[in-house]
Amino acid sequence: MLPAMLTHCFALLLALGQQPSVPDIVCLKDGRVIQGPAMERKPGGIELSYQNGKILLADALIEDAVLAADAKIVPATEEERDKLAKGFVRYEKKWVPIKQRDAAVQKRLELRRKELQQMDARKEWRNRGQQDTAHFHFEYTVPDHVFETYRDLMEAYFADFAKAWKLDPPGKENRLPVCFHGSEQTFHQVSGAGYGILGYFRFVKPWDLNIFYERLDTKLTTEVMFHEANHYLQQLIELDFAVPHFPGESLAEYYAASTWDPAKKKLTTGLIQEGRLCEIQTDIDAGELMELERLVKTERMYQHYNWGWALVHFLMNDKRYAPKFQKFVFTLARGRNVKRELMGVGSLATVRGDEVLRVFMEELGLKDRDALKKLEQEWHTYVKTNLKNVSVTGLEKAGFAALQDGRRIRGQRLLKEAVEKGSRNPLVYHRLAEINLGKGKQAEATAAWKQALELDPLNGQFYSALGHALVRDTQGKQDPEAQRLIALAKELGYDEPWADLDFSKDDEKK
Repeated sequence: MLPAMLTHCFALLLALGQQPSVPDIVCLKDGRVIQGPAMERKPGGIELSYQNGKILLADALIEDAVLAADAKIVPATEEERDKLAKGFVRYEKKWVPIKQRDAAVQKRLELRRKELQQMDARKEWRNRGQQDTAHFHFEYTVPDHVFETYRDLMEAYFADFAKAWKLDPPGKENRLPVCFHGSEQTFHQVSGAGYGILGYFRFVKPWDLNIFYERLDTKLTTEVMFHEANHYLQQLIELDFAVPHFPGESLAEYYAASTWDPAKKKLTTGLIQEGRLCEIQTDIDAGELMELERLVKTERMYQHYNWGWALVHFLMNDKRYAPKFQKFVFTLARGRNVKRELMGVGSLATVRGDEVLRVFMEELGLKDRDALKKLEQEWHTYVKTNLKNVSVTGLEKAGFAALQDGRRIRGQRLLKEAVEKGSRNPLVYHRLAEINLGKGKQAEATAAWKQALELDPLNGQFYSALGHALVRDTQGKQDPEAQRLIALAKELGYDEPWADLDFSKDDEKK
């Protein structure tokens, strides 16, 4: 059986004496459970034996494991020998009769088997889970425990924004469909979003919000969800109005930096967007300070995501400006004396750049360009002195953002800097490998993919990419190691179309 997600990791502590007849199972900290391949405990981890190779899972990745060989463990202490002689074994930190332990283990294993079947079925979109909450209609193919976390986040997020911006929630019959996808392929097929996009809010009716669950970067998944959900919340200000790129994207980035404390049931908004801050600091180091007038009146620009975020952060965290900024957003959508234009998409209207600037200056109380420049200087000072703490995570996010925007040189530089500062994100090495391969640097690419596999040794995509890189490295000739890696990728469940390529046919053409 291929690796599969379970609803949640379960703890089956190593027991002494007889064990029920069960397959080897290992539960990873990221929620995955592997059942099927032969497993053996090795120094530092557990070795999995697949048909096309062996994989060592480091102890740091493992939550719990049950191996058939564990039943043969010899009691190590006098207490253990005495208890075993009396028919007791240690299970979940208690001494219990063997029959009781066996029954409990069998019951939990049966539950997990059902969950495995459910997750296997959810690979097909038609078998997705569905649930209605107060404000959303959820559809999902991710494990239940993953979905439940994001469900609670979304409800708390909606309540916080609706209260702060005084919005009326839609009726139950108009709940927004929110789809969480565990498969990237299904995400693109269902949402229509292009490659490199993790979330998409369709702003024309019928509305829906699609999110891809990125297992390797769950914090990024949350930020993307908050960003895209904010576009929906902005839409509720006026249903037939599309908020312009500024302040729309900037406000969405501001609310994307939110955290949820499940214990305290508290949502904290307006935190530091480390990736955006890193981009801004890179611009500042290069002497490229953003002009406030240009930022506000330009209809579409990448800087609305970073400098725009910093402007909203500045305004929303100053009691003098926060109410005025909120009124600016409402006035764009509802103000009587605002010039709006139809977008050519249904009945949606929006506001063009010069009018956005005019309304901004009016609502912020800026009488002329000198007043605008004064606010700009105050904003720049805030950015330089108040926005701090860029970590490795910030470098990673800034690098990914630069690559997505087509700025490959900057993106590669930032990701390299993240590696130099100790990045443990396998996606960083994966992207660097792709860049190097695109430049014809096969040795650097294969080295980076090997590093990615050290961090995530069960990632079929990395094995497949490494296999294809090795094929390139041998001028496209059939290479046994490359073929093994590609076959192992398929064995691990990576089923992208190009993973099925048969390079022997290429040899025949040559």
